[in-house]
Amino acid sequence: MDGSPPSVCKSFLGDERSRLLFLQHNLGRKSGRFGRAEESKSSRMLLWVLAVLLVLFSCLDVWYFLRSVTTVLWAWFQPPVWDVLGEQCVGGRVLPRDIDMGHMNNARYLRECDFARFALFTRNGVFKAARALGASLMVGASTIRYRRSLSLGEAFELRSRIVAWDDKAFFLEQRFVSRADGLVRAVMLCRQNVLRSSPDKILQYLCKRKTPAANFNTAPDSAISSSETGQHRRLKFVARSRRMLLWVLAVLLVLFSCVDVWYFLRIVATVLRAWFQPPVWDVLEEQCVEGRVLPHDMDHMGHMNNARYLRECDFARFALFTRNRMFKAMWALRCSMVLGASTIRYRRSLASAEAFQLRSRLLSWDDKAFFLEQRFVSRADGFVSAVMLCRLNILRGSPHKMVEFLCKRTVECPEYPEDLQHWISFINASSQALRAESNLEEKNK
Repeated sequence: MDGSPPSVCKSFLGDERSRLLFLQHNLGRKSGRFGRAEESKSSRMLLWVLAVLLVLFSCLDVWYFLRSVTTVLWAWFQPPVWDVLGEQCVGGRVLPRDIDMGHMNNARYLRECDFARFALFTRNGVFKAARALGASLMVGASTIRYRRSLSLGEAFELRSRIVAWDDKAFFLEQRFVSRADGLVRAVMLCRQNVLRSSPDKILQYLCKRKTPAANFNTAPDSAISSSETGQHRRLKFVARSRRMLLWVLAVLLVLFSCVDVWYFLRIVATVLRAWFQPPVWDVLEEQCVEGRVLPHDMDHMGHMNNARYLRECDFARFALFTRNRMFKAMWALRCSMVLGASTIRYRRSLASAEAFQLRSRLLSWDDKAFFLEQRFVSRADGFVSAVMLCRLNILRGSPHKMVEFLCKRTVECPEYPEDLQHWISFINASSQALRAESNLEEKNK
């Protein structure tokens, strides 16, 4: 035993040390693979989450439903308002998703009014009474007058109150009041129809209540290192592609959740489509655009949200003024156009996926504004589902100059239809009342 050659012991010890080093190398490699597998699983899960959120925000009006739920919950946990006619106030701020050409989009005013009415009817018990009586509430008509636009980041108060009711509907007034100067920026009157019941019954009800296991690889180190190099390159490429896709999805998600992306894309598409169509030389000719109610347009009742009607009217006016060259005259004369007032009457709701035509025509004009009529006509039966009248104010110019620029001659404006005359009288009366109220407030100060 003592005479055994020492070289044999050294060889034996060297072989054992080599085996230990080989096992440590394989165990370290397998643990690294396990860590990479866990990281890959987490990134795939994050990728799916971002993709689902992107589909939701791009196809549905997610913020509408989230704000509806939070508004009702917020109002539910506040003290109830026992006076049904009492004015209620909610605060707001113009966010990037609300703006179009630097100020709050006209359809967003109606959207904010929706949430304010949810809070109003939750706190004064109208929702509770309607649910107990098996009734439902639906906007039947609304008219809004824009006095001064709300800019990005500007804070405001939305004051809502029930002013009257009849056998079929409540009539509400909602005011946008700037917190900076206290000026009433917009005033809306709306009719809230009561279905399967009546306002009197609701008020009577309210008065009563005070992985697989890893296998060891015995391949030579050179073969292991060469195969790992190719696999490592593929894994790096997949990881880099996944990170890039994650960034793209994250950026798109931020855009769709913070900015009304479809609004700006549709404006560009609408103007380009109308630009390449034949021009319309008669400024009074009616023009028609096709539309369909998409999932993004619906509200909690399953039909087209009332604010989406005004949004569709925006796109129809862009097409109208592109084809009849009003935009061309506006740019040549260096003037601009802004919506001053609008009134809309909802005759029958547009259901999900229902096709419609939006027919727009110029009715008349005065020294300061154009007056338009826009009709939503169902493609199924030709029924006029909604009618809107709007006034487009011309800044740094006049409608007469724009029409003269297009016709190369003086053109007298058409006579006002009877309904347009009544609406103009309402606007003038509202303007005088608000001016008188502002003067009174200044004197009281």
